[in-house]
Amino acid sequence: MKIRYLFIFSLLLFLSCTEDRVIPSNDIVIDGTSKLIHYWNFNSLATGTLDAVVADFTLLPSASPTITYEGTGAGYLDAFSPGYDSNAQNGDLAGDGLRARNPSDTRSLLFTIPTVGYQKIVVQFATAKSSSGAAQQNYSYSIDGINYTTEGLNITTHNGDIDPLNAVVSLDFRAIETVNNNPNFKLKIDFSGDTASGATGNNRFDNVTVVGMDAPPANLGYLATNNFTINQAIVPLSPSVTGTVTSYSISPALPAGLQLNTTTGVISGTPTQLSLATNYTVTATNSSGSTTFVVSIAVSAVVDNTLYLIHYWNFNTLPTGTLTSIPADVSLLSTTTNTITYPGSGAGYLDQVSPGTTLNSQNGDLDGLGLRVRNPSDTRSLIISASTLGYKNIIVQFATDRTSSGATIQNYSYTIDGTNYITTGLTTTTFSPNIDPSYDIITLDFSTISSVVNNPNFKIKIDFGGTNASGTSGNNRFDNITFQGNIL
Repeated sequence: MKIRYLFIFSLLLFLSCTEDRVIPSNDIVIDGTSKLIHYWNFNSLATGTLDAVVADFTLLPSASPTITYEGTGAGYLDAFSPGYDSNAQNGDLAGDGLRARNPSDTRSLLFTIPTVGYQKIVVQFATAKSSSGAAQQNYSYSIDGINYTTEGLNITTHNGDIDPLNAVVSLDFRAIETVNNNPNFKLKIDFSGDTASGATGNNRFDNVTVVGMDAPPANLGYLATNNFTINQAIVPLSPSVTGTVTSYSISPALPAGLQLNTTTGVISGTPTQLSLATNYTVTATNSSGSTTFVVSIAVSAVVDNTLYLIHYWNFNTLPTGTLTSIPADVSLLSTTTNTITYPGSGAGYLDQVSPGTTLNSQNGDLDGLGLRVRNPSDTRSLIISASTLGYKNIIVQFATDRTSSGATIQNYSYTIDGTNYITTGLTTTTFSPNIDPSYDIITLDFSTISSVVNNPNFKIKIDFGGTNASGTSGNNRFDNITFQGNIL
C-alpha cells in the first residue's frame, strides 16, 4: 500500500512541475561578448490580424527587421496571452506572444533579420503549439533573400510541445560565414504534419532573439587622391565604412598640421609643411579585426584656381526616339555615373530636338541637338546626377526655353544625399523660360554651399509648373549643361 501511495505522490509531483515547463530543444553556449542585434518580445502587439511584426528592439533600425506570414489560405498571425518567460531579455514579463494560425501548411513564417556589421549569429526563440497546431516546424535560411537552404544548420526540424509547455529552439549560424554581415539574411519556418492543414489550431512563438558579435569592419574608403595647399585648411576627409569601428590609426604620420581623429576616422587640419604625394594607410579596427585603405596626400605651395569643366552635356549625339538615361558627353569622373533621367508617372518623356543653341556651348561646339522634356511634365522631374568628387566651388549652367504650350515655370532644388532635395543656399530656385528660339542661360551657384563640395551623391532636380505643365503637348528645352569647379 505504501508503495502505491508513493507512486501516486510521485506522479502528482511530476505533473505539477510540467506546467509552463521549458524543455530545451538544444543547448548551445553563446559567447559573452555577443550583442543582442534584434529582439521581439511581442508584449506590445496590436489586437486582430497582424500583417508584419517589427522588432521591439534592434541595433539596425534602418534595416527594418520584421516577421511576416507569407503564402496563401486562411492562416494568419495574431497575439496570444499569456506568452512565455523562456528566452526573455531585460527582465521582460510573459506578456503576449505571436500565434501563427492554421492552416499553416500553405504559409511560411519569415524572419527578415539583416546582420550588417555582425558575425557568429545565433537565433533563439520559445515555441509551443496548441493541441491541434502543426506538429512539426521545419527551419531553413536564405543568404540572398530569395533562395532557402538548410546547409550547415545545427537543427532543421522541431516537434513542438503543447502549450503551456514550451521549448527554446536555438539555431546556430556561427559556423556559416555567408550569414555574417549579410543585409539579406532571412529565416523561414515551414509547418507540417497532419494537423497543419486544419481549420483550427496554431503554433506559438515568444522572445525571438538574434545575437552576434561585431564583424570586422569592411569596405573602408576615402577620397583616394588629395592635393592640399600649405597653410590652407583642408576640406575634412571623412571615411565610409561597413560595420562597427572602435578606433582608427594611420601610418606613416601625416604632414604637420594634419591629424586623424582616432574615433571618427576624419582627417582634418591645416598643413604647415610641404610634402610630396605620399601614401598613408588608414586602419579601422574593432575587437573582431580590421580593414585598411590607402590615401594619397600631397601638400603643395601652388594654388590651382583653374575652373575645370567637370561634366558637360551638349546633346549633339543624342539618338532618335524616347530617351531614358543620358550620360554626360564629357566628364572628368569617368568612373562615376553622371546621367540625366526623367522619373515619375504619366505620358511625359525625353527626346532630342533640332536645332539646339550655341549658348553656353563649350569647345567650339555647334548648335546641333538639344534635349526636349515633353509634357505632361508636372508628374515628372528632370534629375541631373553629377558627382563632385575632388572638386569645390561648383557652378552649374545651362541654356533653356520652351514651346508656346510648354511648362511656364521651372523649379530648381538639389540633394546632397541622393534622396532628399532642398533649396538651402540657392539664390536661383525658379525661372520662367522664354518661348523658343529665345534661349536664356541659367546659372545655379553652389560655390558657397559646403555640403556640395567633394560629394558623390550630388544631384539637381528640375520640377515643372504652371497651367501648361499638365498638357498633352508642349515641352521645355535644354542645351549645353555644364558643371564647373576648382580642384580640391
